[in-house]
Parts: sequence; structure tokens; C-alpha cells
Amino acid sequence: MNRVGSDVFVGSAYDAGYHDHPNEITETKVSNPIVHHPEFFLDNTLIAIQIENTLFNVHKYQLAKSEVFSNIFKMPKHDDGEPEAGSSPEHPIMIHGAAASDFAALLKILYASHFSSNPPTLEVSLIVPAFRAASLLGFSELHTYLLPLAEKNLDDVDKVVFAREFGIKEWVVPALIRLCKREAVLGTEEARKLGVDSVLLIWRVREQHRIRTSPVVGNYYCNDCTGLIVNGVSATCSYCRTKFGYLYRAGTIATNPNTYDPALEVEVAKWVEDGYAAKGR
Repeated sequence: MNRVGSDVFVGSAYDAGYHDHPNEITETKVSNPIVHHPEFFLDNTLIAIQIENTLFNVHKYQLAKSEVFSNIFKMPKHDDGEPEAGSSPEHPIMIHGAAASDFAALLKILYASHFSSNPPTLEVSLIVPAFRAASLLGFSELHTYLLPLAEKNLDDVDKVVFAREFGIKEWVVPALIRLCKREAVLGTEEARKLGVDSVLLIWRVREQHRIRTSPVVGNYYCNDCTGLIVNGVSATCSYCRTKFGYLYRAGTIATNPNTYDPALEVEVAKWVEDGYAAKGR
């Protein structure tokens, strides 16, 4: 196979010079001591971790990306002869308050190779649990990486739920406004996720601020809104075939099937603000 560039020799440290120039090898070792790369001399130590009733065995260099684990590793060693926490599955580091499934999702993303011939596609189902674990354990870089992915991939219902859990206030109002304005009503599972208060808000705002898409009995409408115009010539109704003196064109009501009073956005924003104020956020 033809390759551009220099040849590469693979061997041990002893035969690094092809055995051709031993004197040069000795001189090289003296003048250029071997140093550890500051980033990529990776610690291949495995650390045992127990979360709930599940054991994990994870590379220390991966865990060092976490503020929580970094602080654990910096703690002084005990001289009482007891095995160090994390040194074996029999003596794991115990993590309380986290879910094993969340930590597993985080590890799947940490260990995913984005430079392989078949790079993995990040599963949307991993984003929330991995973000939860990253937030809890202080994986700041992963936290930063996952946040825009959550914003891009979650639907509006899940954005509201996500924003509430992690205190991302600026996501709540836009998502609720879109839910109020969308044509489809909330499904059962969506309502369950949002909770009673949000469902009642969406229902009330939709009914109160939606501009009706068809005339309502007992109300008065102008010709522009209804689309009825005086023709002056007797015409035949396309529906009942009766002779009449009006023609129909698309009026304002017909051409704006899903418009809303601008006050809708103000009301939703106030509802969210009052809710956060009541919770002291």
C-alpha cells in the first residue's frame, strides 16, 4: 500500500532505534527524558462504584471529569489498613441520591466514540437521564454539551418538565405558549406529565384567547369577516341551490383558522412568573 509521509516503526522501548545506533539511543535517552503527556497519558485504573443495587467499574480518567469524583480522588489516603473505597467491587464508592439508570446513560455518552467508522447517534432517550446525572455529579463539560441537545430534541411538553426539574426558567414560557397555540389538544400522557395546574392554564387560555374560526350564533359580523358580499345579481347557493343575492369569498374568519389574542402570551408569562415567585425561585 502506498502512503504519503514517513515510515512508522512499531517496537519496544529497547529497540526504538532499530538496534542500528546504540550510542545515539543512549544519548537520546539522556537528553530527551520520557515525559507523560499532560492530557493523553490516561490512567487505566478502574474504580468500582455502587449506585442503588448496581455495581459499575469505570476508568478513573472518565470519572476525573466530574467535580464530585475529582474531590473524592483528592482526599487523603487512610493509614488504617482498610482497602481504599473504589479499589475493588467488594469496596466500591457508594453514591446516594442518584439513579443507576441515569448514571448508565451518562456512561454511554462518555464512552461513545464519535470518530469511529460508524459513529453512534445519540439516543434522545439518553439526554435527560444523562443530563440529570451530569448535574448531580458535576460533569460540567457533559452538562454543557447536553443542554443544547435537550433544547433541540425535546418536544414542548418535555421541555416544560425538563425546565422545571433543572430550573431553566427561560424555557417554560415559550413552550407553554406554543402548547396554548397549537391546533392539537393535549393527549392523556402529555397532561399527566404537565400536571393539573399547567393543563388548566392551557385549557383556559386556549378558550379565552382563541379567535373563533367560524361565526357564532347570536353574534354580529361584517361582510369582510364572513366573506359575504352583495352581488346584485341573483345567484344559486352552491349548498342548497336556493336563489340569493350574495356571493361568498374567503373572509377574515376563514383565512385565520388558528390566530390568538396577543394577550395570551402576556397571561402565560405572568402565570409562570407568579408561580416561580411563589416557590421562591
